[in-house]
Amino acid sequence: MDPRRSLPRQRGLTYVEALVATVIMAVCLAPALTALHDGVRAAGTQRAHTVNQQRVKTRMEEVLANTFATLDAAAMAAGNSPSVTVVTYSDPPGTADRLLVTLYRYDGAAATASDTGLLWVKTAIEGSALELNTLKSRW
Repeated sequence: MDPRRSLPRQRGLTYVEALVATVIMAVCLAPALTALHDGVRAAGTQRAHTVNQQRVKTRMEEVLANTFATLDAAAMAAGNSPSVTVVTYSDPPGTADRLLVTLYRYDGAAATASDTGLLWVKTAIEGSALELNTLKSRW
């Protein structure tokens, strides 16, 4: 019997196998880190959107807590126009994610100064599609 055959075979990783495993790990790690980075960035963006959404809702509730007469007076003082914001309820210019409030008399079809019983109320974040709209009635 040959003495070389009687020795047990040693099992383990060779240098080449370890090198190949390291290269595979490095190649897979780069996209995984990129995906993780994108996920963290998206979470930050979603947080900002959620905060702004809550701010719009809160401002709408604050505005609607006023009496109809108070809101009607503010709408008329601002020019009773769908394109003009009411400074009293809006954030000052230059504010980050500025909240804008628009109030105007509404007759069911368009802005009108003759209908004194219905107001259109809009709160929105300047430069974004995030907004809420509702109507407030005198009665």
